[in-house]
Amino acid sequence: MDNPLLQNSHTPVDYPSITLQNMQAAFDHALLAHEQGILRIIRDQQAMPTWDDMVLAVDGLDAQLLAVLYAASPLLGRDDSWANAIIDFFGKATERFDRKFANSALQALYERLANSAIGKQLDAQKRATLRWHLDKFNANGALLDAAGKLRLAELQAQIGKARDAFRHNVSRPGLSVTDEAELSGIPQRVRDEWAARAQEAGASGWLIACESVATEDVLKHAASRPLRERVYRAYHARGVSDDPTQDNRVHLQQLAKWLEEKARLLGFASHLEQSLHTKSAGSVAQVRSFLHDLADQLRPAMLQWRAQVERQASAAGLGKVQPWDIAYLQAATSTGISTEALREYFPLNAVVIALQQLAEQLLGLELRARPLPVWHASVQPFEVWQDNAFIGFLYLDAVQHDGKQPESVFTTYMRNRRVDAEGIYQAASVVIYSDVPPVLPGDQPLLDHLALRKLFHEFGHALHHLLVRTTNHVASNVTELGTDGVELVGKLFERWVWDADYLVAISAQQRDGSQLTRARADECLRRLRQQSVEEAARDLSLALFDLDLHGSPDDGRSLEQRLSDARERCGYWPLADFEHPAHAFDHLVNGYDAGYYAYLWSDVYAFDLFTRFAAEGLLNRGTGRALQETLFAPGASRPLHQGMEAFLGRQPSQAPYLHWHGLK
Repeated sequence: MDNPLLQNSHTPVDYPSITLQNMQAAFDHALLAHEQGILRIIRDQQAMPTWDDMVLAVDGLDAQLLAVLYAASPLLGRDDSWANAIIDFFGKATERFDRKFANSALQALYERLANSAIGKQLDAQKRATLRWHLDKFNANGALLDAAGKLRLAELQAQIGKARDAFRHNVSRPGLSVTDEAELSGIPQRVRDEWAARAQEAGASGWLIACESVATEDVLKHAASRPLRERVYRAYHARGVSDDPTQDNRVHLQQLAKWLEEKARLLGFASHLEQSLHTKSAGSVAQVRSFLHDLADQLRPAMLQWRAQVERQASAAGLGKVQPWDIAYLQAATSTGISTEALREYFPLNAVVIALQQLAEQLLGLELRARPLPVWHASVQPFEVWQDNAFIGFLYLDAVQHDGKQPESVFTTYMRNRRVDAEGIYQAASVVIYSDVPPVLPGDQPLLDHLALRKLFHEFGHALHHLLVRTTNHVASNVTELGTDGVELVGKLFERWVWDADYLVAISAQQRDGSQLTRARADECLRRLRQQSVEEAARDLSLALFDLDLHGSPDDGRSLEQRLSDARERCGYWPLADFEHPAHAFDHLVNGYDAGYYAYLWSDVYAFDLFTRFAAEGLLNRGTGRALQETLFAPGASRPLHQGMEAFLGRQPSQAPYLHWHGLK
């Protein structure tokens, strides 16, 4: 077919040629092909299901449907008609997969193959794939009776609607500023961005978006305490309403109860248990113990840090420290090069070159820039090669632009590596999104340390996806390691930009010829490191809240009680009466429900994995090869902890993380 969304994996998507009409045609084709293909496989495999004619045939249908969906996803922001078509297709594709995995006849065929003499003689990767399918059938109700399937469908519909309502309620209009005096202390580049937003909205002055990046800029830089308060309160009012239909407290509590009922219907003790069943960290008891032990270690340091901030507030004449004072006080009392000044050494083009060099020197990957068709002029496409073999495509959409959602920092796995039933290799494709602020034409976007961490984090995800060496769609899907297993690699690649020597090595010379020195890089990293205790406590408080909510949703305790208990346990700041972080905690409706701990768990063990690079060289090819062979190549075909142990040559340890944070 000549449809740009229905080409083979070696043909890059021709984005400029996509129209609303041919996109819709691709959606209709992919859905119908999947539905008819599954029915045909069930009919033809009744005598004896086989690996090639059943498993790989279904594998190919799944891969095609998802490839169309993910290839179209960058076009969501074109306008409402495009967004509505893609969102509608997403819903239909999700329903298609739900129906597939609820199909008792298909489940029986997989079970027959797994239990047959042939199935038992398959290699470990193929047996793991069959076990994954049987787990997936169970989790989607294929073994339920008719009444159970009906109730499951009802729950799925209610859960989906509640999640959509939660997301919708989080959105809030920005705050307008007309007096430039209020912006004292705000960097000029940020003011220019806010002025451009106001102009786009048809308003005068400056428009401060009710988003994390803009809020953090105000809290860190604004000399005006009233402006900091105003922006902070607005940010923490997201999802809060006197109308129960628009108040996310109601949606979140009801969601937790519906998820609990769904888990029990499927044979799990709780939604928490069901969630952890698909992740890498272990049982409910193990994850709870991990978080509680970390809280015990972190609490004294956090209380000490709070006392220091309170002394700073007193010395600055602010009286009682308020939430909108903390970041400003930290920035105001810092010495040496600021994170704002550090940006000047990291233009985007230099950082992209650094990523290419890291991939090549560490993993033997070539990222060859190619003039491939893209969805926006700022997107940078690459062909990926290793050992003179073509692996796939990587797209870097790093800069905010028209049609791109704010705060888009994630990685989309467009196609998984696989070999089809005819033995033809299907290449991988991956898209990295980040939220680097745009600049005027002719200028280079600049990255501060947080932006560097985001980009290296997502680059780690992309490398993980590209370097899998399994041969079917399921085993090559790194997301099946769970959010904790996926985040481990992203967190690992953040560690490179915490190394002062590496930062100096990848920094660019400024226009006046000045270079970033090791001393200045060290000073900046030391200051950022001091703030890491507060960041860890914030994430830990949310992880404890998430675990509490999804571990016992019916115990009658309010969201505020759960949050207060979680904050107290790890020493984080007590909640003010106007703070409602749970109301905008959108991770809990975007796949991290009963799994937010993943960010901390992955960070802790990423520190340990990095110790081998610190000892053997940050660009050591042998260490990179070991990383690929032990952690990347197996994909989702074996438990992550086995790969970690193989790479380290021992059991993973929390000690490096605790030591770096000054906790041990």
